Amino acid sequence: MQCKGGEIVSKEYTDEELMGRVNDMEEIKKVAYKRVYYIANEDREKELEDLWVSDPALQKNASYGKNTGYYVGMDSIRKYYVDHHKEVRMEDLKRAAQADPSIAVTEDNLYVGTIVNRPVSTGLVEIAGDGKTAKALFYSIGQETVPNGDGTAKALWEPGKVAYDFVREADGWKIWHVVEANDLYCEAGTDYSKQEVYHNYETNPVDIEFGEPDVKEITHNTDFNWWDNYPFPPKPYETWSDEISYGPEGYVRPAEYGLDSKEGRNWK
Repeated sequence: MQCKGGEIVSKEYTDEELMGRVNDMEEIKKVAYKRVYYIANEDREKELEDLWVSDPALQKNASYGKNTGYYVGMDSIRKYYVDHHKEVRMEDLKRAAQADPSIAVTEDNLYVGTIVNRPVSTGLVEIAGDGKTAKALFYSIGQETVPNGDGTAKALWEPGKVAYDFVREADGWKIWHVVEANDLYCEAGTDYSKQEVYHNYETNPVDIEFGEPDVKEITHNTDFNWWDNYPFPPKPYETWSDEISYGPEGYVRPAEYGLDSKEGRNWK
């Protein structure tokens, strides 16, 4: 596809080019699926090394986003996604050890009692006309289980959209930007309808865990679910521009922003 005067028109590809794009689409999905297993295996450092961009110029504005902003640059992403995560898991381990003193509080036992899964499905992938970048949007029915200090565990459902910008490097497609837009959280076995009606950023465990990102921005307001439409579904495009990025440079507040909680797309 390509743009002419703002209008999307068809672009002709040879059979060989079409086969290459089909293969690219499968390789792109494979990267997103691999990341699911890295997360489940708590191999976050390995994920950053294997699946994310390695070009220093791209690493500078690589980003990891959630509902309340973005960490920008691989160093900042690593401090949050790997180092901070290990600190959180150490606190989880200490709680598990309270209930069972036979569990040693050591690095080897760091992930005892925790289960995290972020499977993705319903993938929408758009490869740029020039074949150098790609955008993708998936949905994840995620869950996270962590130990309490009394021998029980807290299990949370955390569904949401997962958006990616990919770049083709010499050794294949790599992750450049990620946004995990959490739609809701609900503790297993509890009544979701009993939760607060409006999003509470002070008590929401997903927001608390995300900490203080480099770019603070409410990217996804969950009071009215998808009324902000972020991350937006990818559309056909010819070549990369910051305006379509899932990184902070591409974020644009919806026209209705300012209505915020108590108002939204169906508010009367």
